[in-house]
Amino acid sequence: MIFQQFLNEDAGCLSYLIGCGQAGEAVVVDPGRDRVDDYVRLARKKGLRITQIIETHTHADHISGNRDLASLTRAPIILHHASKAVFDHLSIRDGDEIDIGNVRLKVLHTPGHTPDSICLLVIDRSRGIDPWFVLTGDTLFVGDVGRPDLGGAQAAENLYESLCRALLPLDDSVEVDPAHGSGSLCGRAMSAKSGSTIGFERRFNPALQARGKAEFVELLMSSLPAKPPSFETIVGKNQGLIPLQAAKPRPYTAREAWEAVTRGACVVDIRDPATFGEGHIPGALNVWIESPQFADRVGWFVPSGAPVLLVAPGPSDLERAVQGLTRVGVDQVVGFLQWGMIEWRSEGLPVETVPQVTVYDLAGWLEERPDLLVIDVREPFEWLDGHIERALHLPMLEAVRRKSEVPADRPKAVLCAGGLRSSLVISALKREGIQGWYNVTGGMTAWLKAGYAVTKP
Repeated sequence: MIFQQFLNEDAGCLSYLIGCGQAGEAVVVDPGRDRVDDYVRLARKKGLRITQIIETHTHADHISGNRDLASLTRAPIILHHASKAVFDHLSIRDGDEIDIGNVRLKVLHTPGHTPDSICLLVIDRSRGIDPWFVLTGDTLFVGDVGRPDLGGAQAAENLYESLCRALLPLDDSVEVDPAHGSGSLCGRAMSAKSGSTIGFERRFNPALQARGKAEFVELLMSSLPAKPPSFETIVGKNQGLIPLQAAKPRPYTAREAWEAVTRGACVVDIRDPATFGEGHIPGALNVWIESPQFADRVGWFVPSGAPVLLVAPGPSDLERAVQGLTRVGVDQVVGFLQWGMIEWRSEGLPVETVPQVTVYDLAGWLEERPDLLVIDVREPFEWLDGHIERALHLPMLEAVRRKSEVPADRPKAVLCAGGLRSSLVISALKREGIQGWYNVTGGMTAWLKAGYAVTKP
C-alpha cells in the first residue's frame, strides 16, 4: 500500500492519496482545490494512475478540487447517494467496497456532520483482512467530532448514532485519519496531531465521554462557535449549484482602484496590522497574510458578490493570497494595487489610520479615561479564561451583526489574543461608519504577561 497525507496548514484541511503499487492505481480522498497538481505529481512519481476520487462529505469550509482533478485524470468522482451534487458523479452506499489492487475501502455511512458523510475503512489485503485505519472525514477528529450545526440537534443525534454504530465498535488499534485538523472551522477544539487511534479517542476525546445521546447533543449544541457566512456559498459551489470561477487579478493604478472602491469594490489589505494602521485605503479590511485562517477570515467579512482588490506587501504574498482565497471560494479578486500605498499617497487620495497602543498605554488609560471602552473580540472560551473588567465581549464573527452595541461617541480600544483579529474587527466596523478606534498590540497575551488583572465569570 502507498499512503500519503496532504496537510494545508493554513486551513487545517487534510486529504489523502492511497494506492497499490502492484496494480499501479490510486484513489484521492477529499482533494483540495489548491493541491491538485501535488496529487498528480506524487502519483506520477510513484508510478500510479489516479483512477477514483472520493469525497467523505460535502465540504463547507473550502472548495473541493474534485472536478479539477477529474478533468486532469479522467477519474470518476464518487459521492454518497445522499449528496445533492448536480455534476456528474458515481454514487455509493453503506457497506459498498472499492478495490484498488490489494487495497480495499469499505464505505461506512455516518450521517451527522452532513447527511452524506461517510467514513472509509481501509484494509491492506496483502497484510490481512483486518482494517488498518479509517478515514473518518468530519465525523471523528483527533480530540473532537464534527460540527452538527448544518442540521441542528437532529444532526447531533445522528452523529452520536453514527459514532456508536460505525466507529466505536472498531478495535482500539485502528488508526484514525480525519479530513480536518487543528485550525479548521469544522470542529471546536481539535488537536494539532493529524492522526490518532480509535482507542486513544475513545479514552481521551472529550466529545466521546458523554454519558448517552442527550448529554452528547447538549455538549455539541451548547459549545458551537458561530457559523461563518461563507459556509452556504461554499456548499453551493461544491454541489455545483454555484459556478466556479478562476480569479485573474490585474494591476490597478491608485486612481483606478479609487474609482473601483467608489463603485462598491472591497479592498482587502493583507499587510500586518501595524503597517495597516499607519495608513490605509478608507473602507479596507485588514487581514494579514500570515494570520491563522487567513482565507477564511477574508471570506467571512468580504461583502457577498463584491469585487475584491488586494493591497499586498509584495508579489509572493499576492500569489499566496489569491491561491488561498480561491480555496475558500472568494473568486472575485479582480485586481491589486500595483504600486501600493506609495502611489496612493502621491496621488493625494484619502488615507485613514488606526493608532496602535500597548497594554501599558491601555492600563494607564483605564485609570485616566472613564469614557474609554475596551472591546474583547476573542472567542467565548478565551473570554471565560479571563478578561479585562467591564470590557464588552464582541466575538470576531459577531462584530458586524452586533454593531449596534458599539457606541459611536466613545473611544474604543480593541484587543484579541495578539492583535490580528482586533485589527480585522476594527477595519470591518470602520466600513460600517463607526470611528474612534485603537488597536491593542500584543492583546491579552501581552496583558497577562505584564501582570495586569483579569476577571472571570
